Amino acid sequence: MGNLLAATTVSEAFGTALTQVQTDAMGFIGQGLSIGLAIMGTILAITIGVKAFKRFAK
Repeated sequence: MGNLLAATTVSEAFGTALTQVQTDAMGFIGQGLSIGLAIMGTILAITIGVKAFKRFAK
């Protein structure tokens, strides 16, 4: 009976650890995605602005 209890405890601990890793990973992805989208949007806006300026400056 002791081995069954130990196996259940280890299994629960492992499941809890994986759930925490998943939560942390999703948090990091959310932070990185928001920053990455802001940077890409800025680069896109500058690129379009430079092209428009070149077209109208001629």
